[in-house]
Amino acid sequence: MNRLVVPVVLLSSVLTQFAFAQSGLLKQWASAVVTRSSEYGADNWGAKQVLGEPNTMTYGDNGTAWASATRNGVPQSITVSFKQPVYASAVLVRETYGNGFVTKIFAIDPQGGIHQVWAGQDKTQPNYTVNFIATFPKTTYLVKAVKVVIDPNHDQNAYEEIDAIQLHGSLE
Repeated sequence: MNRLVVPVVLLSSVLTQFAFAQSGLLKQWASAVVTRSSEYGADNWGAKQVLGEPNTMTYGDNGTAWASATRNGVPQSITVSFKQPVYASAVLVRETYGNGFVTKIFAIDPQGGIHQVWAGQDKTQPNYTVNFIATFPKTTYLVKAVKVVIDPNHDQNAYEEIDAIQLHGSLE
């Protein structure tokens, strides 16, 4: 007799997405890198490290997170897209090193228009992986991508690193 075996993690992820869709809130992890100001490496510490669910579980300098090419300097940014455009209400940035560095978040609509949706002080503390969540009034336009701007000088002794980016929103 043949059995259909579905990995628990996959089933859990599908059920979670279904539950969010049923409640009207859709949470989705970044699916593609649109652009980045720089990256420390093409593989380890590369921009592609922000795609999908978090996979950096310990605080510190980890190659499984994106880092800019230099430890300090001018503001850096990464722009990622998502599979389903939504009317956005929040962006989650999983910080794994040098926490407290997000300075601005921009929403990008399907026509390529760029809208600043958040600016302020990221008050997350170092020494722990942290999900920084920037909330804002639900956009009146669909959002297909977000640009996260960071201050690489926030912690002079660390690279500011991002493990994953998630967009929160609804289809209506």
